[in-house]
Amino acid sequence: MTAIVPDKGGGFKKFFDFMGWAFGIKGKTDKKRVITALIVRIDVSAQEVRDTLRKLELRYRELLRKAVEALVKKERDRALIYANEVTQVKSMYTKLLVVDKVLEQVKLRLETIENVSNITAPMMEATGILSVARDYIKDIVPSMGYSIDTLISETKKVLVETTDSIAVDADKAIEYTPEAERMIEELEKTVTDTVNNRLPDIPTELLATTTGKSLEVRVKESAIKVPVTPKPRIRRPKVEEIDKEVLEYILTHGGFIDVGDVAAKLGVGKYVIIESLHRLRQQNKIRF
Repeated sequence: MTAIVPDKGGGFKKFFDFMGWAFGIKGKTDKKRVITALIVRIDVSAQEVRDTLRKLELRYRELLRKAVEALVKKERDRALIYANEVTQVKSMYTKLLVVDKVLEQVKLRLETIENVSNITAPMMEATGILSVARDYIKDIVPSMGYSIDTLISETKKVLVETTDSIAVDADKAIEYTPEAERMIEELEKTVTDTVNNRLPDIPTELLATTTGKSLEVRVKESAIKVPVTPKPRIRRPKVEEIDKEVLEYILTHGGFIDVGDVAAKLGVGKYVIIESLHRLRQQNKIRF
């Protein structure tokens, strides 16, 4: 699968020029200008994300069209290749959309700082959120992980340069908090409808067997044995939606499924996923 790399353009140069303006002459720091400079850099990163989202959406539609054409022609092996790529692109798209929302949140926090005389707490909060976002995206879109890492470095630098306390260490300026991780989890839920509205549904025929045989599935043993309390969800997914999500998970994980992981993402109990697996087996779409 061809990697899609965001176009960096002249964003970094403009940002560093802006930072020079913000810090002024003889190292005297204007905190308002520094915050403004960081907001500009966040806007640059957000634009990179949105440009990549547009490219991924076009790629998704192209692959989906080719997959359906191959299925109609009964070229099942080729259809399976395209179907796998479609599900991978959708996963990338979802994660990038989450990162876009994260950048919006960080920007909002910086824009609403009321007391610029003490920006330590909000800046550390921002670095914590950005660090979680970087680790969330770096494996699937490395270039975006690098872009966010650069933003983190600049945020840390600003934190050290603008604080009145000599005790702040740049290497310890990140708070990798559970709250930041929970933000990612919540954003994953909120972007689901957006993804479904922007990207056409993958036909069930593509998610099911494309080889003329049922798909062999490896189920994580511990996932069935240990009960789990599902996270509250505004809307309970329909049976068809659950089966579709289960099939997508299986395809994107090489025929493996962690029942607990899928249940947590859908906000349902593990038994719901087990029931889905049995339905899919009865339909001869999978075997285990």
